[in-house]
Amino acid sequence: MQRGQLSLITVCLFLTLSVGAGALEEGYRAYEAGDYQTAMKYWLPLAKKNDADAMFNLGLLYKNGLGVKKSPRTAMKWFKQAASYGSADAAYNLGVMYLDREAGYPSKKDALYWWKQAAEYGHAESQYNYGVMLAYGNGTDKDVLAAIAWWKKAARQGNQNAVEALIKTYSQGLFGQTPNAAEAKYWSKFRSQH
Repeated sequence: MQRGQLSLITVCLFLTLSVGAGALEEGYRAYEAGDYQTAMKYWLPLAKKNDADAMFNLGLLYKNGLGVKKSPRTAMKWFKQAASYGSADAAYNLGVMYLDREAGYPSKKDALYWWKQAAEYGHAESQYNYGVMLAYGNGTDKDVLAAIAWWKKAARQGNQNAVEALIKTYSQGLFGQTPNAAEAKYWSKFRSQH
């Protein structure tokens, strides 16, 4: 990686759990205990009733081969259904899968599409990734100002990659931007203290 180049976040998220969700929660308990087939038994009926969290969780089971035969295609099917019902985590994971060739082929355009959808739902990692794609023109026209706007949204939610992207962009004048020490200093206040 070249100096100053940003990288995408490609770590998949963990299970979605709604507080007090009955069968969804029981499935999560089974999952935590390593009983993935029981988790599947709780989540499948919910998924068939269009529960986005259950659909997302089933997608993770298939993506990782937990209690079922590993099947990226089936995982993507569940993630797409969950995303269609508003799951930002599912849309994020679809972006990861398309970029990482888990769809059978790499597709920057598809990754971009799903990260944009998740970013619009307020998903910080997707906002950062979508910004990186825009900044470099990966799968789309280059749009640095839009990238910076998405990074600002992600940084305000505590996404440290976005914070660092803003600091580097403003302090080093990346992407053709005029260096701006005041902006770099402002965004450095968002650095995690951990």
